[in-house]
Amino acid sequence: MKRDSYTNSVLHQVRDLRELAGIQKEKCFDLEKLSRIMERESCAGIKRVILTGCGDSYSAAGAMLPGFKKLSGLKLCNAPDIMDFCHYYSREKILRGRKPEEVLVVAISFSGSAERLAQALEKASELGAKTMIITKNPDSRGGRAAEMVFNVETPDGCNSPGLRSYYASMVGIAALGAYIGVCSGRLSKEDFYKTGEEIAGYTLRFMEDLDRIDEEMFAEAVRMKDLRKFEVIADGNEGSSAQFVEQKFIECSGVYCDHTTSEEFAHISYFFRGPEEFGTVVMINGADKSLSRMKDTVGGCLAQQRPTVVVTDLEEAEFEVRQRDTSDIDNFYGIAEMGVNSMEKAGRASVCRIAEAPQQWMSPFVDFIPGSLLAAYHAAVNEHNFFNGRFDFRTETWIG
Repeated sequence: MKRDSYTNSVLHQVRDLRELAGIQKEKCFDLEKLSRIMERESCAGIKRVILTGCGDSYSAAGAMLPGFKKLSGLKLCNAPDIMDFCHYYSREKILRGRKPEEVLVVAISFSGSAERLAQALEKASELGAKTMIITKNPDSRGGRAAEMVFNVETPDGCNSPGLRSYYASMVGIAALGAYIGVCSGRLSKEDFYKTGEEIAGYTLRFMEDLDRIDEEMFAEAVRMKDLRKFEVIADGNEGSSAQFVEQKFIECSGVYCDHTTSEEFAHISYFFRGPEEFGTVVMINGADKSLSRMKDTVGGCLAQQRPTVVVTDLEEAEFEVRQRDTSDIDNFYGIAEMGVNSMEKAGRASVCRIAEAPQQWMSPFVDFIPGSLLAAYHAAVNEHNFFNGRFDFRTETWIG
């Protein structure tokens, strides 16, 4: 199989980031633009922020939540599922003891068209909270429902299955957090613009390695070609990146896929029957507090003979299999039905190394890319058009 025969829309969108990184920095990290959207005095009064969205946008909100808290200086921030917000968030849960005018509900939606999005904004508005949408389409249903519209102004281009919109939304969320930080006095004007430069610079640093990463993910797709089940494992804000990668596996290849944490893998996922049938993507960076647990997770995946890819900023040697005496350990990772110590037969993980982020919270700007490429190539080498056959990944056109 030749990689050039399976070029697809995901790869094209990733390549677009070379230009898009600078464009989104300019369009989002703009103090004058943000002050026209929300006056500085009003912004300085914000004490609580809720970020929400549907699908990829929900993943973007979760991925940026740690950075948003750091930049804004606000502790009362969270990113609930939009269904939870619309139907299960009470007035008390939304306000958390703050005045309505001190609460900002931000809906993220590139298209702005989701009905649930408008419901969330209307619910917040009825309580007297401030509302904003981060979008590419100000004239959408969501744009009309929001009090304030933050247009990320992403240039037109192919966005199936949603990598450009995902990246743009994350930049917009980060810029809003930094703007709140400036208005509250936590960040200086120089800090604001430096943050935008760091995000764009980090993205471009990742892109220096794209050819290698693309080649590695194509090779993994060929290796995993016959698999129909996948799992993505990540902790912290990488967990939302893992959710995004899960979505790409399902949208592109139509396979079963879930995402989980290192702890839930230890308690639940290793009980799957036939674990060697699961292609597994593990996402971890060196700054993560759960690094030691994640290394153990990688060992567990290999002990189960799972084909495993590790996306990390660490050296490959960090994930060497550790042999251990399991004679006194009940229910250790392994294939119990085989009655063997499977650690003795554990293989090696394929390690996809990515650039280290300037700040830990910035890693989601690029860590979703290797898994997304793998998902797209897995569909392509099986000659499966994306979205259950409805999108031709080669011509980038919808069918029928």
